[in-house]
Amino acid sequence: MDALILAAGDGTRLFPLTKDKPKVMIKIYGVPILERSLHALKNAGVKRVIIVIGYKGEVIEKYFGNKWRGMEIIYKKTDWYEGGILKSAIKGKDVIKGRFIFLCGDTIPEEKSLKSALEKKGDMVIGVRNSKEDSVVAEVLKSGIVKNIGMRKNMEGFNATVAGISVNEPVFIDAVEDCIKNNKFDRPDAITLMIQKGYKVNSFNISNDTLLEIDGPDDLKKAKKVIFKKAVRTRIKNPGLFKKLFNFPISKPLTKLVAKTNLTPNQITFTFLLLFIIAGILFSLRHFILGGILCYFGAMLDAVDGKISRLKFKSSYFGKFSDSMSDRLCELSVVIGLTFGIYFSIHNHLIFLLGLLSTFFILGRYYVQGLYYEYMNERIHSSKKWKGSKSSKIVELANRDLNFFIVLISCLVGYPIIGLSYMAFSAALAFSIRTFQEIKILKLMGKTEL
Repeated sequence: MDALILAAGDGTRLFPLTKDKPKVMIKIYGVPILERSLHALKNAGVKRVIIVIGYKGEVIEKYFGNKWRGMEIIYKKTDWYEGGILKSAIKGKDVIKGRFIFLCGDTIPEEKSLKSALEKKGDMVIGVRNSKEDSVVAEVLKSGIVKNIGMRKNMEGFNATVAGISVNEPVFIDAVEDCIKNNKFDRPDAITLMIQKGYKVNSFNISNDTLLEIDGPDDLKKAKKVIFKKAVRTRIKNPGLFKKLFNFPISKPLTKLVAKTNLTPNQITFTFLLLFIIAGILFSLRHFILGGILCYFGAMLDAVDGKISRLKFKSSYFGKFSDSMSDRLCELSVVIGLTFGIYFSIHNHLIFLLGLLSTFFILGRYYVQGLYYEYMNERIHSSKKWKGSKSSKIVELANRDLNFFIVLISCLVGYPIIGLSYMAFSAALAFSIRTFQEIKILKLMGKTEL
């Protein structure tokens, strides 16, 4: 599968951001607009990309080269100052081999939108929606076939607007060539010609999908908001009240701040792990307030690495593994530090029992939780439907952020033993609930006689 991307424009509306680079190379949270598009295309199965470059095209060539994450990239140069999308599109004529995705470089599609388009059949499949901002409109039949297309100001009887993305057979390039010969240089002209010649122009609806088209400053601001919001919600679809009140107000601004740096998710992970280790040492030395503050700041930083990995496409198996292991080590550092610090303060050996119980249930919770998600995945893919459990909400009481918040408050008021006790209680609660849920799943799957 090929993709033809038009990236020749100078981005006048976004000047001075485009003073030394084309619009498609403007970065959103450290990642160029064009690179975000390429990620979606790659995930949709595109193997080869033809990029039409013009203004500051060398910046694009230097950044991506001829190979990018396994995709072949071919560059075609055009005179960017000559208007008309079709004049750029025709540059791909000699390299387009089959069906291809067509879009402008300042457009960021969703992977699911592209896959939806590829499932449709037709000589051309255009994205349609209902948007007041789109200037190109269409009359679409119930079957999805596009009957007519034109400009909003000149057309009546339309029932959809046209987005800047399509999947085309090579015949589209022939239509582009015919339009240019007749001094017609806009995409709707080529689509109209295909309809008139009897080609099948189908459509796919993207009204419920996100398609970012960045033309000016307002579009860029909107794109930043949408991309950030998606990075947060991808991991946490239904955040609890505690996260909304005490986590997000800190972790979100912190994420935006860190995104401006070159810090990688792995570096962030090891940084907050170091903070927790230092906090544990401070606890053991009875510097409870300082340790509590450092502990909670580390918890907020812990919420950043995942968001950064999604914002900058830096996810990796090693990153997931190191983050998971760091979570365990962080909790153990706090428990061990509090145990020794409290013992040195009150000299009661029962504190070691509390610390031991905390350690046991924390490790047990992680072990059972791993089994729980493993069986949950197997359950989801089985023929029987798993409806979940109401007790899952109770597990929120064992939320790590809540644990560290209570540790902070208990240290500030001078009773760190409350924080240690709560960590033991919450870990025991989560361990018990996950164990019960796992047994229930196993029974439903017929893997136990319980």
